[in-house]
Amino acid sequence: MTTMDFGAVAIMAASAGVSAVSFGVIANYLFEHGLADRNDPLPNILALYKQYKRHTREKTGAVNPLLWIHLAAAGTFIGVGVLYTLARFVFGWRF
Repeated sequence: MTTMDFGAVAIMAASAGVSAVSFGVIANYLFEHGLADRNDPLPNILALYKQYKRHTREKTGAVNPLLWIHLAAAGTFIGVGVLYTLARFVFGWRF
């Protein structure tokens, strides 16, 4: 494995961890406030995000920054994964 491989894996692991923890906190908030059902076998994730955004905006006047942290971490995970795949396997770069 090269430095690029280790770097991509480290960034993706960190962003996946942040994304998972922040989503867990968001989901727990929704469950505690009765806005989501724990027993729903196929929840609509986009609807949960919208519900969380709307509810926190109504309660505090602003969207909770945790949602933006989650979205940024998930976007970083996806973006780094795509860029790494392109660089390593499509273009054959090895750093």
